[in-house]
Amino acid sequence: MHRINFHPVHTRNAPRSQEAGMGLVVATLFIAVAMITLGMLSMRVINQSHQTDHDTRQRLVFLGVEAAYAKSAADLEDGGTGMIGTENWEAPTDGATIAEIPVPAFGDSGVEPHELTSHPGVEYFAYVLDWGNDNQDNNGNGVVDGEDEQGWYTIYAFARWGGIVRRAEVIVRKTDVSVWRNAIFAGAGQSGGLINGNVSIHGSVHLLGENITEGGTAIAALDLSGTSLVHNNYGDLDQNLAHRVPSLPTVEYDGETVETLHANLRVKNGLVALSGNSEIGAPQQSGSGVKGPMDGTFVNDGWTGNSTDDGVPTRVTSDNGWDQRYDLGDRVPFPVLDDYYRDMTGQRQSRSDSNDGFYSHKEYFTDHLAGDAYDGDITLHAGHTEEFYFNAHYRDSEPSERTEIGGNYIYYDGDSKTLEISGPVRIDGNLTLDGQGNEETINYTGRAAWLVKGDVNLGVNLYAMNDDGTTDNSFPNNILGIMATGEMMVGENSQLDLMGAFYSEQQIATQRQSDILGTFVSNYFDMGTNVPSIYQVPTLADNLPEGMIGAYPIWVMSQVSWREL
Repeated sequence: MHRINFHPVHTRNAPRSQEAGMGLVVATLFIAVAMITLGMLSMRVINQSHQTDHDTRQRLVFLGVEAAYAKSAADLEDGGTGMIGTENWEAPTDGATIAEIPVPAFGDSGVEPHELTSHPGVEYFAYVLDWGNDNQDNNGNGVVDGEDEQGWYTIYAFARWGGIVRRAEVIVRKTDVSVWRNAIFAGAGQSGGLINGNVSIHGSVHLLGENITEGGTAIAALDLSGTSLVHNNYGDLDQNLAHRVPSLPTVEYDGETVETLHANLRVKNGLVALSGNSEIGAPQQSGSGVKGPMDGTFVNDGWTGNSTDDGVPTRVTSDNGWDQRYDLGDRVPFPVLDDYYRDMTGQRQSRSDSNDGFYSHKEYFTDHLAGDAYDGDITLHAGHTEEFYFNAHYRDSEPSERTEIGGNYIYYDGDSKTLEISGPVRIDGNLTLDGQGNEETINYTGRAAWLVKGDVNLGVNLYAMNDDGTTDNSFPNNILGIMATGEMMVGENSQLDLMGAFYSEQQIATQRQSDILGTFVSNYFDMGTNVPSIYQVPTLADNLPEGMIGAYPIWVMSQVSWREL
């Protein structure tokens, strides 16, 4: 009988083999999972890298779009067409359209893209539609290329890189912010402010205030009776004055057609003080026929006075609220007579006979516009019957010859109290227009700019009149512009009416409750306590006489809407 022996070693080997097999399976699974995980991570990294590259390309292409828009807008501001790389493109009759308006595309004949200097390879171009002459009713008022569409543009900006193309449509408005597009334009001012006293202003106000100390007040409207204000309409302007100026433009506002001055308040430096019942803009009154709120209010330093609540003004009504900051940067400086002379288009005048560059305003006015200067003071009395005549080109001529021989001249007929003006005249002395008793009115006809090397005192009613003696729409078709190197006093002794364009390099002061139609431009204003009223005439800036300082447009583009296509 055989004995079968089972060695323990055999019974122990089977479990070890099984363990080894299980370990191999686990290791294989672990490696597989790791490889899958690493693969997924690698794919994620690759996708993230691709996404990052895509986002980078998108961002750079968008920079191209912004560059196209910025260069187009800047070119429009400088008087160009705004076409960037599309100057030679012609709209095809069956080409690509956006809202049925033909626009160019990359690859079109005549499209010559520019490249971003900072990122070569990013190409861009811009195309502009001028609402004023595109044969369309862009604003939906039923009028094709109407007056309301002038100065409005659609800028189409395009860019591409690495197969990505982006497009944007931007609607902009081109606005002239010349110093003469205001009722009051103030320059540096004094340490205490820009406008001292109470004044009723109908129209735009633009204050720079470089000399105002930190925390100082630019304009203090402190009249507690409620007559100190800045308004966007003529209000109760006396009809004796209203019929002499063009009717105000109209807009659709709150469902009504209303008159407006398109008035803005801009204050670059200095607080605006509102106290008592003084106000800037007014709530819209249904059925009034005029616009109450300001078109815009732009104040850097904020508000003060007892009509504010913790810095928030309680009597400001404006389409853009009260907390928008000054929006023009350094584009609109105060004009001084030592600045370069600029003609009505803004062009400087070079010295052809030397290498000294360009003429200053004072030099060009004297050397090329005014003829001989009047040496001495000029005083014209409304209460006297004396005759005054000065012709800067024909010094020995007689008054009766003035219309035949021409020249730049001043002729005052003391009997009829009529002042005839023609062309630029320089006065090397002081100028006084004075009244006596009940004789306080001088009617002027013609167009002239006077440069006075001294002070100016305006003590008469100064009315524009047509050359046939009528007064309807007489201003600013007839316009007297007075520029003083010294100070200007308006209405020192009487309550007066004046029409004109008034400039002083120093200050303009008025002490009576006078009515002024036109524009005041000065470094500082002293308005006294009797609340004079100043009424902006919107067409004045388009009718300034030759030789008037600052008589050129300063264009700025304001963005109305933006969308990516």
